[in-house]
Amino acid sequence: MRSLIETLYFYAQEHRVMDRLQTREYRQVSSGLEADWEDFRTTLTADQERRLEAFLVRQFKAGCLEDRASFLAGVSVGLELARI
Repeated sequence: MRSLIETLYFYAQEHRVMDRLQTREYRQVSSGLEADWEDFRTTLTADQERRLEAFLVRQFKAGCLEDRASFLAGVSVGLELARI
C-alpha cells in the first residue's frame, strides 16, 4: 500500500500540482515575486546572503515535508472512506 501512495504522490507532483495552481489567486500572489526577491537580495551582504540561503533551504525542505504529509494524510483518508 505504501508504494501505491508514494507513486500517487510523485504522479500528483509531476502532473497535477501545476494544474491546480492555474488560478487568478495564485497568479496574483506569485506575480513579480522572483523580481522582488532579486531586488531584495542585492541589498544583502555576502554573509547575509549565505545565511538567508541556508534558511531558505531549510524552509523549502520543511515545506516539502509538510506538503507530502498533507497529501499522504488526504490519500489515507480517501482510502479509509472507500472502505466504508
